[in-house]
Amino acid sequence: MFARRARLPVVSPPLCPNCDDMPILPNPATGGYFNYCSRTCATQARQNRSNQQSGSLCEQCKLRPKFSNGTHAYRYCGRTCARLAANSTSNQTNLPTIPPVNPPANPPVNLPANPTVNPPANPPPANPPPANPPPANPPPANPLVNPPVNSSVNPSGLARPSPPQPTSSGQTCRTPRCKRPVFVHPDGTPSDYCMMTHKKWGEHGCISCRAAPRSNASVLCQSCHGNELKKAPAIVQVPEDHNNYKSVESQFKQSWRHKTACPEVKAIYKVISTEASLKQYDQYLDDVETRGNFATDGKSRGNEHRRWHGTTRKCKLGDTGNNTFCADAGCPLCCIIKSSFDLKFFKAATGWGRFGQGIYTSSTSSKSNDYSKNMGINSDWKALLLNKVVVGKGKKLTQNDTSLTAPPQGYDSVLAEVGGVLNYDELVVYNNDAVRPSYLIMYKSP
Repeated sequence: MFARRARLPVVSPPLCPNCDDMPILPNPATGGYFNYCSRTCATQARQNRSNQQSGSLCEQCKLRPKFSNGTHAYRYCGRTCARLAANSTSNQTNLPTIPPVNPPANPPVNLPANPTVNPPANPPPANPPPANPPPANPPPANPLVNPPVNSSVNPSGLARPSPPQPTSSGQTCRTPRCKRPVFVHPDGTPSDYCMMTHKKWGEHGCISCRAAPRSNASVLCQSCHGNELKKAPAIVQVPEDHNNYKSVESQFKQSWRHKTACPEVKAIYKVISTEASLKQYDQYLDDVETRGNFATDGKSRGNEHRRWHGTTRKCKLGDTGNNTFCADAGCPLCCIIKSSFDLKFFKAATGWGRFGQGIYTSSTSSKSNDYSKNMGINSDWKALLLNKVVVGKGKKLTQNDTSLTAPPQGYDSVLAEVGGVLNYDELVVYNNDAVRPSYLIMYKSP
């Protein structure tokens, strides 16, 4: 009989730091990875850094350079962003235009006189008999007196967008605040959006407003990012058709390596950490990168990866759109999302650590599922956290070492590999700033 060979974990490369959509490309020359998913993203990231330094980015999307005709540099990169900026300004009031109480005594030159303002000296009888039959095509009514239903002019004379026209599908664009009818394909199949720009932003843009490109290294546009930081810590639900939802869901399914069927993902939330917490994490990442120079070897900065962590949930955070933290100071899920991981709670859930006093994550979602528990609540959903972890230089171990309180000398983390005492991998870090929660995944209890 041959010994059964242990199945090695499938290590998924991190996402491109520029687009956050596609995984970074492998580098055959080094055996590692490039910094970006393509030359396009690498070029765009380089241009963005240059534009940020020179202050020449579009004031709306903050991604593309401002348009210049050679003699004058405009505030925006193009007409689309200029129109969006104008619309966002008008949408902030969200109030209908109110017609003037006293219409002007002198009507516009190009419009017929307003009969309600300047009545004739001898008004005609209430129902005079028509002297002549009405013309086949009557002249248009005065828009200042009786504005038509589908007019593009409001009572104040300002232009306004036309309301959506009915389509065979009866659907309107999924982009918030856009009421245009969806595009219908020649075969009669309706799209989810009215045009390609809204489709692009809906699936790849800001997860909150879905009406603007994302700012660098964020899933939110600059405006929404600033608003959410004011609320931080917080969680923002990711739309199901967004590329980030598909990316996280795919990682959850592909890394479910137990024999049990992979459960259905019900909801995904983006974790918004405080600015101070993110700065501490970024500083630690920079320190590890300075020591190891991982980016020069084709890896991500600091050898950063996404790893799973399961914990106890004492409330219904995440259930059916619930994004409110509970008031229980002993709810591990809420505490981790609000203030990240803390080594002082080591052993709180398991009572011991196979590789010492550290923060444990795994590339295997089904392994982390074993530690995900609901306590004192009635819910069919369970929760997992997908985290950003600075791996740095990892020490590979296959046997227990419960005495560790730090990584071995010269290393930044412990890579507990399959084989020996482990059926599934573990990644252990020994610094609170080496890990931050990034996504909350809610799934059907298996």
